[in-house]
This record gives sequence, structure tokens and C-alpha cells, in this order.
Amino acid sequence: MSGTQKLVDAFHQLDSALPAAQFPLPLDGAESLRSLAGSLAHQVRDYLLPRASKLDAPLLAVVGGSTGAGKSTIVNSLLRAEVTRPGVLRPTTKSPVLICHSDDEAWFRSDKVLPGLVRTDTQLHDSRALHLVAFPDLPPGLALLDAPDIDSVDDANRALARQLLLAADLWVFVTSAARYADAVPWDYLHQAQQRNTMLSVVVNRCPPGAIAQVAGHLAQMLAERGLASAKLFAIAERPLGHDGLLPLPDVGGLRQWLGQLASQSEARAQVATQSLAGSVRSLDPQLHELIGGIQRQDEAIDELREQSEVTYRQAVADVVQAAGDGTMLRGEILSRWQDLVGTGEFMRNIEERISAFRDRITGWFRGEPEVQAVEIAISDNLAAVLQEKGQWAAEQVAVKWSRTRWGRDIVIAEPGLAHPSPDFDAAATAAIRAWQSDVMRLVEEQGRGKRMKARFLALGTNMLALALMIVVFAATGGLTGAEIGIAGSASVLAQRLLEAVFGEGAVRKLAEQAQADLEARVQGVLAVELSRYGVILDSLAVDDGATAQLEAAAAALREAARSAFDDLTAPEL
Repeated sequence: MSGTQKLVDAFHQLDSALPAAQFPLPLDGAESLRSLAGSLAHQVRDYLLPRASKLDAPLLAVVGGSTGAGKSTIVNSLLRAEVTRPGVLRPTTKSPVLICHSDDEAWFRSDKVLPGLVRTDTQLHDSRALHLVAFPDLPPGLALLDAPDIDSVDDANRALARQLLLAADLWVFVTSAARYADAVPWDYLHQAQQRNTMLSVVVNRCPPGAIAQVAGHLAQMLAERGLASAKLFAIAERPLGHDGLLPLPDVGGLRQWLGQLASQSEARAQVATQSLAGSVRSLDPQLHELIGGIQRQDEAIDELREQSEVTYRQAVADVVQAAGDGTMLRGEILSRWQDLVGTGEFMRNIEERISAFRDRITGWFRGEPEVQAVEIAISDNLAAVLQEKGQWAAEQVAVKWSRTRWGRDIVIAEPGLAHPSPDFDAAATAAIRAWQSDVMRLVEEQGRGKRMKARFLALGTNMLALALMIVVFAATGGLTGAEIGIAGSASVLAQRLLEAVFGEGAVRKLAEQAQADLEARVQGVLAVELSRYGVILDSLAVDDGATAQLEAAAAALREAARSAFDDLTAPEL
């Protein structure tokens, strides 16, 4: 495979990789990176692919520059005919005009050059249209394109001006004596220097007595910025002729220079190779800039994701802690449990009651309604804790995300993220009730042994399940002070009751499993809440393979460039 074909293939690979360069979060520099990615995509399709595919294609000289610099007038004066209409109103919204010899018309009418612009035979007030003019007096091999203003107040005009300049083999950059030192022109000239673009600079409308002074100063500025090789032409300010053209001598030097390029195939090939090589060389740092921007996007999204995940992990831990540190053995649950098992003599003589278990076990509690009352109290109170932590987690994530501009934008766009989802309270209640069912199933499975069957049936699944929940609620020993005397005794009673039926070792395992099941249920319902943030972040995340695709494209370009250009013109990559 030839070096040129490798280069074409590398451009196709880059063209496929660039759409993956997305910058959805408004990080610093994201807007310029989005612009850069779009600019590179245009450059590949508008210029790099067609030029690499056909090195001997006609040269495209783009005439660009500042507002009111006289670009259209200079183009017409070079051609000695009014081919492109000078703009009068600002901003000048008109279609760019491409003038070529009829022998080159088929090349420029094809979709190989500037494929995103619609060809037209009339100059329109539409920057998306390219007015194509076949002009017999322009020598074949070179086309002129009258581009929009680089500093237009119209965004579309300004973007198109940049796109056209980056699609050029050479620039005819027009400025004026009053504006040649402005920042915007020099930003573009710096790009020409980076790409090693063949360049001519025309300083128009010079005071007749100051042409040498203006030209000398501009030449010094060009040299200081690495553009000493640029062809410099100065045109005096004077009234236009009746035909609206500059006198031929005023544009004679520029006309002669362009004519020499058009007439010499070797010179055209040199320009094409120089511009192509310079453009390829400029791609490598730009691609690495995109790759760095993508990595910063990934890091920002990972940070937001970590903030949400850490917050919800803490919410799970808080609920589990509250369910095991004795917090639940206060208030209604304790009161309902005491109503169920009784107080007084029962609490004073636990050991005696346990020894009398086989004879009078069914008299220990007052019946099914009291059991249901404890179950409801546990369900309501534990669900309330879970609901409170769900609300806290949503609020905390919103606060954390709002500390960055990009996170704040998401919260503003999705205000519901600062609150639990509408069905969260119901889901939390359902999760706790499901856990209560889990505990009952554990008790039933443990009670299948024949040796404990009578004792198990005497108390029943619900009573033993409630006792196991009470044990879980005091598993981490968070009770202090006077609470030990009341709630602690309730927990001890539940522990002794279970041990009388299942044995000490089995109760410990049952409590551990019940606690693990509770954590799983809490994690499950809060994971659904957390997933709301994940869905949004996933929608903003850059393609996982974006960095690898761009790195591979950059490597392919470096390798292809070494094959396509000789040592004198090879990009220093």
C-alpha cells in the first residue's frame, strides 16, 4: 500500500473517530473543545481527504479576512470583472463564491470538496450555499473563493469563514491599514503558521503617503510571528473606477503571484504537499487536546457518580445502624412489645418462666391482635427511618452536585433529583414488610426440626419472628443508661425466648441472617433511588471507546505521515 493510500485510510479512521469526541458537561474549555472537534471533522472532509486522494487536484485559494477589508473588491479586481458582490450591509450574510476555470468545475461541483455546502449558480443570502462560477479568464489549476468575514457578528458567517480557510491550499488574507494589528486576524494568521499554509497577506486601504510605513510594520510583525515567508502586498486607498474595480497596477503583484502558481504544475504540487503536510502535523496536538478534554469529562462524571454512590451507601449504613443500635426499642415498638409479653412479674422472673415453658407457654402473651400491633409498629417505624434517610440522601446529592457548575446545571435541569422519587415512600414500606416476611421465613425454616416442633408450635411463627426482630434491633448494643433497664430487658427476654426454642448458637445465626436480609432490602430500595442519578450520568457520559479511538487515529496518522511525506516535508510528529 502506498504512503498516500495509508494517509487516506488514516483520514477515514479519524473521520469515524471524531464523532465520539463529545463534551456534554460545561467544564472549562468544553465549548472550545466542541468547536475544535467540529472544526477537525470539517477539515478532514472538506480538505484532507480530497487533497490526499488527489494531490494534483486544482488548488483552492481562499480569500478571507476582516469585515470591510475589501475582499470581494479585490477578487473582482483580480478577475477584472464583477463576479462576486461586495457586501454593503453588516453583517454581510451571503453565500461564499467559488470561481474556477471551466476545466476544474466538475471537481468543485463534486461532493469531494466542501461536501456540507449546497452548490448554487446564484449568489444567495444563505451561508450554507456555495455559489459556483466557471470563469474562462481564470487559469486552470487554481480557484478563488470569496469567504465571509472572520470577525462577523453573525455566528454562522464566522464559523463558515473558519471552515473555508481550513479547507484551503493557500490563503489570500485581506486586512486593512486601520485593522491589521487587531487580535482576530492574528489568531487566524497563527493558525496558518501552525499549519505551514502557503500565505499571502494583503493590507488594503493604506493611506497613499504611508504605504511603505504600514507595509514595513506589518512585515516586521509577520516575521516576529514566524510568518516571514508570507507574500505581502499593500494597496493604497483610492476611489474605485466606474466599473467598481481597483486599478490593475494595484493588484498586479498579487495577480502575477497567483498566476505563476496556476501555470506551474510543480509549484502547485509543492503548495498542495506543503499545506497537506502542515495540516497533518497540526492534527496531532489537537487530537491530544481532545483526548485530554474527554478524560476530564470522564473524571467529572466519575466524581458526580462517586458523590451519589457514597451518599446512598451512607444512607444504607445509617438505616442498618438505626435498626441495630437500640434506636428501634424506644417508643411505640417497645410499648407494643411490652403489651404483648406483659411486664411486672413476667419481667422479674424470666428464668422461672423459661423453665415452665413446656406447660404454660401459650399464656405468655395475649393473642393475635397484639402480635399484629407489634408487627405494624415495627413496619411503620422502620419504614419511617428508611424514608427519612432516602429524603436525606436525595438532598445531600443535590447539595454536593451543586458545588460545581456542571453538577448544578444537572440539578437545575432535573429538579426532582433533590427529592426521592414519587413512589419511594411506598417502596420503602414494601421493603420493610418484605423483610418482616423474610424473618418469618427464617423462623419457619429453623423450626422444621422434630425435636423443637412442640415448642415452636406452642409460640407460633409470628411470635418467634417478632422476638427475632427485637433481638436484631439491639444487636449492636446501642442502649445506654436507663434504657438498659427497660428496652434492654425486652431484648434479653426475646433472646431467652428464642434460645428456649432454637438454642443459643442458632439464635445468633438467625439474628445475623435477619440483619443481613434487612441490609439487602434497604440496599435494594435505595439502589433504585440511586439509579436515577446513574441514568442521567450515563446519558452524559462520553463513549467508553472515545479515547482509544482517537489515540488509534492519531497513531495511524503519524505512521501514515511518515510513509506519505519525505524528510523535507514530513510533519514532526
